[in-house]
Order: sequence, then structure tokens, then C-alpha cells
Amino acid sequence: MSEHFSEDLEKLIEGNASFVAVEGEYVGRHVEGQSPKAAVLTCADSRVIPEKIFDRGIGELFVIRVAGNVAYEASVIQSLEYAVEHLKVPLLMILGHTNCGAVKAAEESAGPEGILREIAESFAQGDDHVRENVRRQMSLLPERSKAIGLAVDSGQLEIHGAIYNLENGRVEVI
Repeated sequence: MSEHFSEDLEKLIEGNASFVAVEGEYVGRHVEGQSPKAAVLTCADSRVIPEKIFDRGIGELFVIRVAGNVAYEASVIQSLEYAVEHLKVPLLMILGHTNCGAVKAAEESAGPEGILREIAESFAQGDDHVRENVRRQMSLLPERSKAIGLAVDSGQLEIHGAIYNLENGRVEVI
């Protein structure tokens, strides 16, 4: 490796080499397209990895990650619409997690804006802000997206919420 690469970058490149050694042949099988069985909107938290949490492999999940797992910005909603309309996923999960830093930041903010404000909007619904944020996103997503709303109404799509517990790795569907 060139000495201009940082140690962290070197670790990423070494990790990729290890991945290719183990999964390289399998990766090529998905070149022609994808057909995931579910879309997962989850937090950008580095400890929340849906493919590992649900023991799914390459091509099985369409994952969108954003701080606080909120369906707030157009790019997030449009990515989910792509999964529903073009990839025909039958399941969309909003996956929150315990000890969410984005939820904590929204709780501590005197005047939250953007994503933090979106999260804070759920606080009036109950004391478990992580859970209430997931529930709010589940209810708002079909309203914010005509395509997703139509897919739900026609029975082509189910939306479920869940909480990933960082302490023990378990997922609780809510």
C-alpha cells in the first residue's frame, strides 16, 4: 500500500480483499439485477447493520440508512419508492434501535431543525421516543408517498416497525 493511504483506509482496503476472497464468486451472480425481499429504512448508526442483524446475504435487502431512521427527505422517500415500484419489495421495515444518538440529540436540542425536528415531532406520542419515532414514520410514509400509499392500499406492500436492541441483538416487531 502506498504510504499516502491512512491506516483507516488501509483497513478498509484489506477488509475488501478479505470480502472478495470469501464472497467474490457469489457477488458476480447479482450483476444482472437485484430482487430483494424487503426494504429496510434504518438509522445510519454504525452499530445497526440490517444484513447482519437479519442474517441476510447480498441482494436480499434494500437498505436505506439515515440518522434517526426518518422518512423525511425526498431522497429517502424516493429510494423507498424505487424499492416498492421497481423492485417490487413486498415488505418495508422501519428499524429503530435502542440508544439512538439522533433521538438523544433531538431530546437535548432546544430548537431542533431538519431531521432532529422530524424526530422530536414524535415525542408528544409517548415516553419511549425511539419507539414513537418508528411508529410515526410508519404512519407518515404512506401519506408522504403516493406510490407507497397505493402499494399499501392494494395489499402489495406491508409496512412494519421494529426496534433493534443494541444490548442483546434482538429485534422486536412493534
